[in-house]
Amino acid sequence: MDLILKTDYWNDPKSREAFKRFIKRIHNLDFTTWETAGFWDNQYTPFSYFKGDELISNICIYLLDAVIHDRKTRIAQISGVGTDPLFRRQGLNRKLTRMALEWAEDKSDNGFFLFADEEAIPYYKACGFTPIIEHVEWIEAPKTNKEEGLFKLSPDHPQDFKKIITYVDAGIPASDTFSILNKNLLMFNVLYSMKEQLYEIPDLECLVWFKRRNGCLYIHDIIGRKIPTFRELYPYMTDARDIRVEFHFHTDKLGIKNIKSKPKENSGGFVKGPFPFQKPVFPANSYA
Repeated sequence: MDLILKTDYWNDPKSREAFKRFIKRIHNLDFTTWETAGFWDNQYTPFSYFKGDELISNICIYLLDAVIHDRKTRIAQISGVGTDPLFRRQGLNRKLTRMALEWAEDKSDNGFFLFADEEAIPYYKACGFTPIIEHVEWIEAPKTNKEEGLFKLSPDHPQDFKKIITYVDAGIPASDTFSILNKNLLMFNVLYSMKEQLYEIPDLECLVWFKRRNGCLYIHDIIGRKIPTFRELYPYMTDARDIRVEFHFHTDKLGIKNIKSKPKENSGGFVKGPFPFQKPVFPANSYA
């Protein structure tokens, strides 16, 4: 098979467009919004097989600056994995995975992590990855009086987008136990997964990414110059129907006593190398 191996090709417009087509075709994700907004990240490194002008098999290593146990460090995530259906079962992804891991081995202080769907689990086990159960932290919803001053933002609105950027540029980690320090990845989430669930609380000078479902308030991230305590935060978000509050980041800065932890539903986490957690709460903004 006449294949060409390519990596580090973001400055080649033709190859970059082929990558975008591949990700749209395999993962139904269009990177154009992220690219157009100016947040494409060279730390997101592809290892790809091309046939002619088309990308047919791929894996990406995302080298991420992080805070882990109060220390600035670096960790690597694997994503963008796949092979065109016509070229599967030929070992292409296995070869790319081996090359990518060898390239990144001395660049990450804390090994590798990834999130896999069920059909990919045997593949990652065969590549030497270990399943790890993601956790979330939670408490029973307290009763409190409602505070006014919660405003929904949309990155589609220029004034809101400018305001979001100001918060992101000045923001500090929501946790000193495990946080990802990557503006470009955070903006990817702002433009995609956070898009309909992002709110400002001007009184607390912060943004909050959250949603509600079936009596549970899911708080995914807090972005601000300082991180408010939960006691300060919750009155702006409270709802009489809340039964439980679930946090998708470590809550060490929120001042919560007797926080509880439980396995996350539909966990697909895998790790390899010196991963520093037994029961990790992966920050919601770590998902590439």
